[in-house]
Amino acid sequence: MRGSRGAGRRRDRMRVVVAASVASFALVAVAGCSVSAATTSQQLERTLLERDRIAVAAHVESTARVATFVRDKWGPVPLPESPIERWVAANEWAPTMARCLADAGYPGVLSADDGERLDFSALRVDDVRELFQIDIATFDCQSRFPVRAWFASAVRDVEVPWAHDYTLDVVVPCLLAAGFQVPPVPDQQAFGQTWRTEQQFDPYALIGRAPEMRVRAETTCPAADDVLDSVP
Repeated sequence: MRGSRGAGRRRDRMRVVVAASVASFALVAVAGCSVSAATTSQQLERTLLERDRIAVAAHVESTARVATFVRDKWGPVPLPESPIERWVAANEWAPTMARCLADAGYPGVLSADDGERLDFSALRVDDVRELFQIDIATFDCQSRFPVRAWFASAVRDVEVPWAHDYTLDVVVPCLLAAGFQVPPVPDQQAFGQTWRTEQQFDPYALIGRAPEMRVRAETTCPAADDVLDSVP
């Protein structure tokens, strides 16, 4: 993730962006280049459906591995088979888990490390049975509220083609129309090699250091990953 670019803050701002928003940006035309809003929205919808199909399959595999760990610890115990209730952002995971565990009767679990880790140090455990019940509740909550970013490598091949086309056809024209300079977009292979990493292509790199300018550019012309991540 582009941590140095304040990915978490941008994701919060962009959570209101949904597929319909892409249509408005797709109408931007620069130097005779325009993109069909309907086509862009359809491509996004197909990308999201395939991405989530793969992410769900990866989550099921991950949950099965955790179930094996729990049973290795406690024996052949029955475990909840809860479907995904909601995908959450990485920095929302621990607060969401803490609320889920509090609802299950364990309010002492706290969020730590900017929302990406759980702190059980304040949780009082009176006996082994209660420790077992906490493990089961944690398994259930994690099954219900996974982080899609955990499976970024699994969905890379689905996200990259759309993200590269969207950056070229929508983000670049949008930024140019707004009066911003844009660095050359790498080809799809190079673009994909750094996708979802700290080295990811930054379409806002030439805007300068003024925070308000960057915020305006990011809000006016959302990056591909912000659009993808804004869809629940």
